[in-house]
Amino acid sequence: PLLDYRYLTHAFDTERLRGAVRLCVDIVSRPECKDILLERANPTDADLETDEALDRWLRANVSTQQHSCGTCKMGPSSDPMAVVDQYCKVHGIEGLRVVDASIMPDVVRANTNASTIMIGERAADLIIGQQ
Repeated sequence: PLLDYRYLTHAFDTERLRGAVRLCVDIVSRPECKDILLERANPTDADLETDEALDRWLRANVSTQQHSCGTCKMGPSSDPMAVVDQYCKVHGIEGLRVVDASIMPDVVRANTNASTIMIGERAADLIIGQQ
């Protein structure tokens, strides 16, 4: 499926990311970094000249790292935003479970692989125990 994350469609997001890129460029441009960095590859000086140029660079370079999480909230059926219950069963659909990173409440601060394996192992235990 095609997923449109709508990156940089809100002015606040673009402004914050623009500021973050400029801060990073400022940090690596300091004398303290000259011995460890030969040169900055991206964004180029031309990309940094104006907000519009940097916005074009951002739109061409910002993307997901395919660690999408939290799109199928776990919670009670009384919660209109909850998709699955504590057994990973989809509310209102018999025989369907969601067993992946989408049931995580937030993105973990590491690779999602280990957490996703744990979710799968736990769900397997639930299925074997028929919960």
